[in-house]
Amino acid sequence: MPGHEADPGAARPGRRHCGDPVGGLLREGRELLLDLVDRAEVRDATAAWTGRVNTVTARTDRVDVDALLIRPDGCVAWALPTGQDLDATTLVRALGTWIGQPA
Repeated sequence: MPGHEADPGAARPGRRHCGDPVGGLLREGRELLLDLVDRAEVRDATAAWTGRVNTVTARTDRVDVDALLIRPDGCVAWALPTGQDLDATTLVRALGTWIGQPA
């Protein structure tokens, strides 16, 4: 998935978003979708996984990504580069890989 896996597998321990460490947002053991620029189409693409993905709209000083899907272990499973159009199939594929098919 070229262009959609910025830092694939990169851990994000200790990173802070909205004043809360990402680790704190992952305590429930679910995937975390960080929507960093309030893109509704990104959040809509995860609707079928409601209850299995925590979605947080946040602000950050990062300028290289608009959204991140972070696994419960803190590794990035998917990223949407800044300003790039969403290809929802790549996000859905990442969700299916890490979480399984929607209920």
